[in-house]
Formats: sequence, structure tokens, C-alpha cells
Amino acid sequence: MKKGLLCLLSWIMVFVILMPSHTTHAVNVKGSTYQSVSLFVNGKFQITQQYTQFVNNNKLYIPIKIMDRIPGITIQYGSPLTITGNKGSITVNDSNSFAYAGVTYVMYKSLLAISDLDGKYASSAQSLFIWSDDEGKRASSEILTNISQLPAKFGYFVGQKIFPFNYPGAYWITDVSYASSTLYTTIQNKSGDTYQISSDLSDLDFLVDNQITTYNQQWRGKTVWFNNIAYQATNIRNLEKLTFVAVQVDDQNNAIVTLQKLNGKKVFIGLNEDYYIGTMLSEILFSMNPRSVYKWSDKVWTAISNNKLLDNMTREQVMLSWGKPADINTYQSSSLTYEQWIYSGAYLYFWNGRLSSAQSR
Repeated sequence: MKKGLLCLLSWIMVFVILMPSHTTHAVNVKGSTYQSVSLFVNGKFQITQQYTQFVNNNKLYIPIKIMDRIPGITIQYGSPLTITGNKGSITVNDSNSFAYAGVTYVMYKSLLAISDLDGKYASSAQSLFIWSDDEGKRASSEILTNISQLPAKFGYFVGQKIFPFNYPGAYWITDVSYASSTLYTTIQNKSGDTYQISSDLSDLDFLVDNQITTYNQQWRGKTVWFNNIAYQATNIRNLEKLTFVAVQVDDQNNAIVTLQKLNGKKVFIGLNEDYYIGTMLSEILFSMNPRSVYKWSDKVWTAISNNKLLDNMTREQVMLSWGKPADINTYQSSSLTYEQWIYSGAYLYFWNGRLSSAQSR
């Protein structure tokens, strides 16, 4: 998706576009940090509820519940819990496992020790590749090669849950490749339907679930002020004070922002898919009250709230009321500066930074 125009008032914009990891490091068991890792077995991405975990940035652990997907590994449930491979068995204990939220995770190296499995961790994609035979190694190596050829940080997309614009519903990125500024992504849903989509790196054709989750974690319940110049909504006044409720995805994979008015009424804003979510949020929502930035008169703020102009307004006041002009013509002498601001329906004229007159086009 296109990054879009710069915010009209970047100095009061604090929404930051982040490229989050597959999960945050919020979970903490016995002082450890945890990071979710995507799992590929013999070159096939595993869609699971439980993710492999990278613990303290040095040890990989795989959930017991998904080990039945790994060839040659069997689980004997009981007391003690035992894992068997073609080279031996291990008993699950404190030295090779940990438990969290009802899920037991076993050290990846312990599986290698009791089996003919091999694998590789791709740090740039936060993905673990495990293979059990030559064909599995070949399929895994093909994806790993594709990842190694990606531009910096784009390995992040591997294994991500996404919402493509042309295929309603949730999908996961199972493979990526890059050529001639184009990103090719293979996607798969829970039913096994697979497609390949291609897009320019600056014009991606999908929403990333993890980024939506990050925005919600950062902004849910926070007070914002609406910029109806960037997004014209008839039911929200310019710079109206609102509460951020959530960003969600509808049945057609459109991103919808829910905001709440002071009277409790909720309003819904459909985000333009030609923008990154973070960019559009930063253009339509101010996280700081503009009235606290500029100590202007109530008369000026009333005009701005109603998208009106007043004689002698400053450039900043006009920008908040009408937005950024399509073009500006400037004429300057030793004693004065004359500007013509061009909008779709009007010309505005400034003398030394103050609005002097307006003319319809």
C-alpha cells in the first residue's frame, strides 16, 4: 500500500509505523523473554495456534501439541511424558522444556538428538525450517534462498497472517520471492487454498494482522482529535475529541476504525487501502489536542472546527481549517512576502504570512 502524503502537521503526529516482530516480548516466565517463530516442516508452513518459541534469543522450543506434524517423532502421553525418535527417547523434564498457559514446549535441540531431523533457523524471517529427508531439505532450501534475496526487513512477512484485498478472509504467507522491485508472496488459508500475489514493495496488496494488533495495543482507549480535512466525515467535526476504540477488518478485508464520541456514540471510518494503516491513522487522528499547542482565541478555534476562514488568519490556522493546498505560488521582495495558495475551489492570498483575501476558482 502506498505510504501516502506526509501528515499536514507532522509535529503533532505521534503515531509511529512499526514493523513488529511476530509477537512482542510481553510474556515473561521465570524472568525469560519469548518470541514466536513460524514453523516449516519439509518446506510446508504449519498453520497452528501454538507457535515455536525463541527463548532469551538463544534457544528454540517447539510446542508438544504440534509435534505430531514432524515426521519420525511420536509422543507417549503419561507420567512421565516421553518423546521418541528413530535414534532414541527423552523424558520431558525441567531441563529440556517449559510450560506456559497450559502448553508444554520442548527444546528443539532435544528433538535433533533423538532423530535424523535437521533444520535451520532463519533469523531475518523468524522462522524455523525442519526437514526429515532430501526432498524436505530441497523444499526448505528453496524458501530459505528466497528469503536471503529479499530486501532488508522484508523477511518479516514470512509466516505472517494477512488479509489480502483480492481474497476475502485470513491467509498466511508461506513463501516469498523478490525480483525487479516486485514482491511475490504465496498465501494459504486454513482450508489449504493457495494463491500467489505480486505487488510493488511500496504498494502491498494486503493488511498484516500483527500490525493491526500492535495499533490496537498502542491506541485502544486513548483520546484523539479528528482531522476531517484528511478524511471528510459528515458526522465528525474538525478536531473533534474522540476515543480510539479499535482497528478491525471486515468480511471483505477492509480496515475499519471505530471511534467513540463524548456522548458515547460510536462512529466508523473505513481506511483507504492505498495507505499503510499507520500512515492513514496519523493523517486523520491527532494524538495531541491542537488547542494545547497553539493558544489561539475561541473565535479562531470555532472557525477551524467548522472549516471556515477568517481575515488575518495565519498559515497554520488555514492549514488546520482547510488542509494543505494543492500548490503555492510565492513572490518575495525586500519588505514583503506574497503567497497564492491554490485549492480545488479557491485561491487564497497571504501578505507576510497573514490571509488577506480569497477568490473562487
